[in-house]
Amino acid sequence: MVIFVGVLFFSVQTNTYASAVGDQLTAPEAGWKRFDDTHAGVKYTGNWYTKTDTSYYNGSVKVTTKAADNNYVSFSFYGTKLRLIADLYSDRHSNNTITIDGVTESFSEYRAGSTSLTNALVYEKTGLPLAFHTVSVTVGHNRTNFIMDAIDIDDTGYLINTNLSAPVDLSAAAAIEEINLSWTKVTAATSYNVKRSTTEGGPYETIASSVTNATYIDINVTSDVKYYYVVTAVNTAGESISSNEASAILLGQPGNAILTVYLTNGSEKEYDLSMSEVNAFIAWYENKQAGTGKASYAIDKHDNNKGPFTSRKDYVIFDKILTFSVDEYSAK
Repeated sequence: MVIFVGVLFFSVQTNTYASAVGDQLTAPEAGWKRFDDTHAGVKYTGNWYTKTDTSYYNGSVKVTTKAADNNYVSFSFYGTKLRLIADLYSDRHSNNTITIDGVTESFSEYRAGSTSLTNALVYEKTGLPLAFHTVSVTVGHNRTNFIMDAIDIDDTGYLINTNLSAPVDLSAAAAIEEINLSWTKVTAATSYNVKRSTTEGGPYETIASSVTNATYIDINVTSDVKYYYVVTAVNTAGESISSNEASAILLGQPGNAILTVYLTNGSEKEYDLSMSEVNAFIAWYENKQAGTGKASYAIDKHDNNKGPFTSRKDYVIFDKILTFSVDEYSAK
């Protein structure tokens, strides 16, 4: 007797297809995030009107007809990649241009035939450095209409609200088991996003959002790791560009030291402090030397000549400091 043994092979395929220019893309693909044409960060110059239809993303598009000079769209974003979503049709301009950080390329919204293709991917740019990018889209002239429907960028990026100022004077001060951040309040902001990296210049991870005060305490930190921070302002119209970067290293070492500050007028100031306080002073000094932070620093005098007061602090001015010395000792 002959026995036939059959082996059944299963073929499993993974769909790695990514949309290409000219495809319909009704929703952002994985790794992308979509912003509507009505976003406050998108600015329209020239003659534009709104057209509504359920086939458009979020039900509307911006249109300019028989474009003249100076009809353009501008916006800025933080990320590494960009897509433009529009409506392809036979009356659309094919000689449009887009300029990203001063580099100009052309793209088309033209489609032959009598049917349009809504939610179409008309332009894509990837491989940009992770940074803030300025974009200007100039409308072409060789046909009738130009459509603006949506913008796709990195799912970790964002469009910038150019009407919202960035926080300034961000400073980071290390203490025992925490790093204290502070910055100047932005008048039009309703909240702030705090972002952190272990690499100077980022990329940054958002560690806190909807922060309503101009201060934040980061307790999820590790000793001997230098952390870099930026803060953005937020309101209903979007998010600002980032603040200056500030950095600090978590303090964990015990002990005390005599901090002697030598001033430009020839005088000296001497303080008996914990190493945590000394390192907080050094962090402020180095940040200010790099161009960030406040001009003055408050040093707690503790029990030094306290007198009848509940506390006493000396405020030292950065540009009045000639140099300083630290003499560590072990408290017994």
